[in-house]
Amino acid sequence: MSSPRASQPPGLFSRALRAASTMRFAALALALWALAAAGLPEDRDQPVVVEADDGIYEPQRGVSVLTGSVRVDQGTLRMQAQTVTLFNADRRLARIVAEGRPDEPATLRQRVHADEPFVTARAGRIDYAVAEQRIELSGGAFMRRGERELSGDVIRYDLKDGRVDARSDQPGGVRMKWQPEIGRSAD
Repeated sequence: MSSPRASQPPGLFSRALRAASTMRFAALALALWALAAAGLPEDRDQPVVVEADDGIYEPQRGVSVLTGSVRVDQGTLRMQAQTVTLFNADRRLARIVAEGRPDEPATLRQRVHADEPFVTARAGRIDYAVAEQRIELSGGAFMRRGERELSGDVIRYDLKDGRVDARSDQPGGVRMKWQPEIGRSAD
């Protein structure tokens, strides 16, 4: 049974509150998740190593479809999933689509800067456009970097400019967590 408020059109106050929340979220997301590049610079030049139970490679299309306990490694990048589709362009990895199972989501881990913790993520589906430096997590999306966490139905992450867009179909379905730094007092 839905509440009476759920069936009412949003009022001016609700729209203003939502706009203010969206602006605060966008500012926090930029501050919390900003990354300068898609992983360590040397990651892109490392070989791609793939392990799976089964695989099909279609050289004319530049597509590989791997199934069953798939693991993809390239430098500090590691993706694990039930099914992974690799798209190549000009003999370079251009896009990775990883799909998990309902009981086991796809996962991603990558170190972006040598002196910072790994970025880890999990979702039902991870679509990583390597060339465009964009990641889209969908289906129970979750992302962590050190103590910082973000979750929602869908998380879109632009690695070039650090923009993160998280959405949920449920009210309050986007969740952020971080530990504020405690300032030191002057002596």
